[in-house]
Amino acid sequence: MDSSLNNVALRPWPAPKKEELTQDDLLFKIEQLASERGHLRNITEQSLQEDIDAGKDVPDDAAEGADKEKKEKEAPSRQEQLEKVFKAGQEMYSHLEWAKFAATNALDLVSLILSQDPNKRALNFFSPTFREQGLNQGIPLGSFGMSKENHEHRTRKPDEVQRLQDLASKQEIAAQGARMGALDSSVDEILKAAKHLEKEIRRETKYWHEIVSVSDKGWPIQRLRQNVRHSPFAVRYGLPEASGHFKARGFAPLQMDKDGSIILDPSLALKPKTFRVRISVDGKMTGTSQLPLDGENSAQSLEKSIQLGRDSLLEEELYYEMSLETRQLRAYGVEFRDSVISIDVPSMGKSSQDRKLLIDCIPRDDPIASNQGHEYDWLARNIAEALRLLLAHEHSMRLYRRSQLPPPLTGQKRDKPPPPLLRTLLAVSNHIAGVDSLYVYLGLVAKTLNNAGLDASLETTREMSWANLSESLKTTPKKGMSATDQLLEIFMKPFDGKATLTIPTPSGTQPESLVIVTRTIIGQPTFGTEHKLTLPSTLSSDLGLFQQHKFATVEELKAYLDWILSLHIAHRLLKSEYGSRAQTRTQNPRLSIRQSKETKKGTKSTRDIRVDFDGGELKVTALAVDATSEAEDSEQSHTWSETGDNASLKEVVKEWVG
Repeated sequence: MDSSLNNVALRPWPAPKKEELTQDDLLFKIEQLASERGHLRNITEQSLQEDIDAGKDVPDDAAEGADKEKKEKEAPSRQEQLEKVFKAGQEMYSHLEWAKFAATNALDLVSLILSQDPNKRALNFFSPTFREQGLNQGIPLGSFGMSKENHEHRTRKPDEVQRLQDLASKQEIAAQGARMGALDSSVDEILKAAKHLEKEIRRETKYWHEIVSVSDKGWPIQRLRQNVRHSPFAVRYGLPEASGHFKARGFAPLQMDKDGSIILDPSLALKPKTFRVRISVDGKMTGTSQLPLDGENSAQSLEKSIQLGRDSLLEEELYYEMSLETRQLRAYGVEFRDSVISIDVPSMGKSSQDRKLLIDCIPRDDPIASNQGHEYDWLARNIAEALRLLLAHEHSMRLYRRSQLPPPLTGQKRDKPPPPLLRTLLAVSNHIAGVDSLYVYLGLVAKTLNNAGLDASLETTREMSWANLSESLKTTPKKGMSATDQLLEIFMKPFDGKATLTIPTPSGTQPESLVIVTRTIIGQPTFGTEHKLTLPSTLSSDLGLFQQHKFATVEELKAYLDWILSLHIAHRLLKSEYGSRAQTRTQNPRLSIRQSKETKKGTKSTRDIRVDFDGGELKVTALAVDATSEAEDSEQSHTWSETGDNASLKEVVKEWVG
């Protein structure tokens, strides 16, 4: 036989594509065969051929007829069926009897073996047949036993002994090699564990060193429960009394790097921001609170990064609280546009410059514009520091309020307005601008009156609580509140300035004073600056005026004071000086005085003396009333200002009227 045919595999010839059955067709054929002929294991080529020979491939009608005839011929009789059933029952009964016999024998054998133990001897363990025919006939309990055969004393053949010795030596060599391999592996694992332990010790040492360094700087360290393996500790760098959003941001996990150094948290790795205040005069920047960076590089120390993160968080909170206040202060010239808070600064004195404060929050490393001036840098920095102090004071007051007894419970929700930062800034600027403008004017009035020979004095106080600050801190200490907080609490209250102008009075009368109280509050009920003027009782009764008057602006108060002083000089001082020769006819500051000298025609003429006080200047004008006066003397005037003048008002008027 040819050896080339040894590895030949016989396979069926591939069917043409038209006759190939798909998987679905094959499954359909299998289901059809199973439904027609039962289980597929009974279908063989021989069975199919027998079916064909038997005529099972004939049409259905013919097949049914043939099957019917065959069944009629092959149908057994009743006697045959009964015999088959009886025979099947006997076979089943014999099988059951044999199974019962085998099970009973097995039970008796096991029970007899167990009966060697006295504690396990019980007749109930044996079958009834064995108890009657065995135990009752004299078979003792424990008479059947079972033991393990011991072959140690069996004499082995020399070749078997040699083979066992060789096997024992091989096993000893294999065991020795296995022990040596295990020892080598153990040494390697120990060295590996030692290196890993040394690395972990260096890593932990470096991490703890940096943790201790951060803690020594005063930053509170807190242990974490989550992710303990890589960041067991965290630092709380935010202020504890900050608002909810910024308080949650002031917490950073101190993650451990592969070498043990601390990885900066994303919140600390962000670029720090700074609060910037700029001063604009007529659209030109003249001052900024932004300080240049002093050689700061990106590789900051951990403590420096935490400090910058804390400062940035405080600056952002300050800007955020002020931006919330702008919604309620639009009536005071406050605007919020393009992330910049714009505040109109009131002008002082006669200055007509358009001054504004521009407040925003920018990255710390933003460059300073080179085209802006630095004239008011000091003022911008002072304003920025004052706002930071006010926010720090608000944090202290939150802690102070939480330590006090809580208010009564109520169903209404209590509103929590933003801290008064912008309101305090506006109140201070408006109050200082108002009182300074007023006091400059009152100073001019006092100097002018003194230059005119009329005794006058002025006492001013910008803010009453500032003047009595040391006394108030000593007499009214608040328990649990520091002196710094008490000092800053003064700025949250209404500002009260007081000016007392002592005016000249007729001879022989008590001195009289005009009292002006200026109150500023950015909030209910005044919403701004209010000036309250109190006149002396004698002055108000002589001139027929109300004793108290309130003014919203300094200009209105100036105009009223000019008129009051003009009336006082004309209707009280000059009238008292000339007695019956003087006569007032109207409510205007004008007085008619008869001349003491006769004219060339032999008659006495009358002159009107008009007094005008305007912006700190005093002007007295003499007008001729009748036509008999000389032309050159029909109108004469004299003006006094803050500059020195030797002539007094009384001397000038006396020269005119004699």
